[in-house]
Amino acid sequence: RFSQLRASFEGMEPADVATAIDDLGPDERAVVFRVLRRDHAAAAFEYLTPESQEDLIRALGTEHVAAILNDMSPDDRTRLLEELPATVTRQLLSLLDERERTIAVQLLGYPENSVGRFMTPEYIAVLPDWTVRQVLDYVRKHGQDKETLNLVYVVDDDGVLIDDVRMRRFLLADPERRVSGLMDRSFTALKATDDRETAVNVFRQADLAALPVTDTEGVLIGIVTSDDILDVAEELATEDIQMLGGSEALH
Repeated sequence: RFSQLRASFEGMEPADVATAIDDLGPDERAVVFRVLRRDHAAAAFEYLTPESQEDLIRALGTEHVAAILNDMSPDDRTRLLEELPATVTRQLLSLLDERERTIAVQLLGYPENSVGRFMTPEYIAVLPDWTVRQVLDYVRKHGQDKETLNLVYVVDDDGVLIDDVRMRRFLLADPERRVSGLMDRSFTALKATDDRETAVNVFRQADLAALPVTDTEGVLIGIVTSDDILDVAEELATEDIQMLGGSEALH
């Protein structure tokens, strides 16, 4: 009775919700957290210890939790499987291996064949008040495993995407210059809920090595690379050819 479960937590303070979640087993903890209203879940998450936060995030990526939520009726699932708070989404995607990540994106409520299903959390994000020197130091420290270093994404204190800046500009700029001085606040982004066709079309127009992906509130949660899009474009072309073949067979 997921709707009743959510309703029972509605009037509780976030700290009390966190305490209640802590008293549950890993899978039950994940299910309860998943059915909380998004803003309520975000507030409660802040009250969990770092260890509990990581345990919860890992539990959210398990097949058992996916199976429980997938057994819900379609209308309940649509209503309850809203996006997780962006902080949790980013940690969830970065903690899990590729197989677990596939399960996790289903729990995030992203439609099948949407951008959210094939985005990656491997990107570099910085704040506008950082200096160029700070950015380059950060890239040296954290950039080794990132999908691409061609673009650096600029976010505000809430993680909302406000710009993308080519790495070339940082390499050629004065080390003491602020990131804000390199910004033009003009960027192209995909929503995690966008479909594959939209992603391919936007990539063709943008002509970039990668595009940022945001949630419905504009918070940066991942990127899609040109390699990802090439794979998607090939899948779409194959589907079109198969449909064309089926159409010709009818004639």
